[in-house]
Amino acid sequence: MWACLLNEKTLELNISTEFLNICRRYDPRAFIFGTTLRLESYFGYDSRALGQLPQFWRTAVFQFKRALQARISRRGKEYTFQINNNRYRDQHIILHLMSGGRPQVALYVLPLFITLDDVRKHTPNLLRETVFADAADIPPWVVDNSPHTMLVYPRHRQGIILSERREIKILTSEELIRQISEKKIGVTIEELRRNLKVEHIEGAETRSKRPRFTFHIYPSSS
Repeated sequence: MWACLLNEKTLELNISTEFLNICRRYDPRAFIFGTTLRLESYFGYDSRALGQLPQFWRTAVFQFKRALQARISRRGKEYTFQINNNRYRDQHIILHLMSGGRPQVALYVLPLFITLDDVRKHTPNLLRETVFADAADIPPWVVDNSPHTMLVYPRHRQGIILSERREIKILTSEELIRQISEKKIGVTIEELRRNLKVEHIEGAETRSKRPRFTFHIYPSSS
């Protein structure tokens, strides 16, 4: 029962709250922004809502994933996640497009919880048990327009795209927070929207008309 009750929205709400409280130490006016990206033309995505914000503000994109199972392996604790498993199998390509291939812009949030009771036990320190994967580290041609299983080994800070046996680096929350404190995370809203107008990217295509992501906004004075 506990496992069935845990979902990505619950993880997003609780972890985002913790994350935002820490972000505000460095950007007091930081906030979380949820929007629906609408298909504006055949060549990409634009966001009407994001387009109304000051375009010089910085933003980072977060995609929350729920661990499907955990087990003990030869590498220690192993967690199983799925990526690119939305209806149109294009979630990863959209994340990659938004990042423009740059690191620290579009990130998978990977909480290491299996049941709702796990969340209860670790609240209010959920970030300690949460790791991240950078979408820029996973080329679109690796993912294609198919869902993929990603294995995560927190002790080794390593992830593996199982079908391709491709290794990726796993980031801790401490590493990510350091990047925020040094203002190295994200891009301007203008750049992110410009990235989404790229006509083609090798290895995959976008099909969604209303993909949903969570944006962390870091306002600046100029």
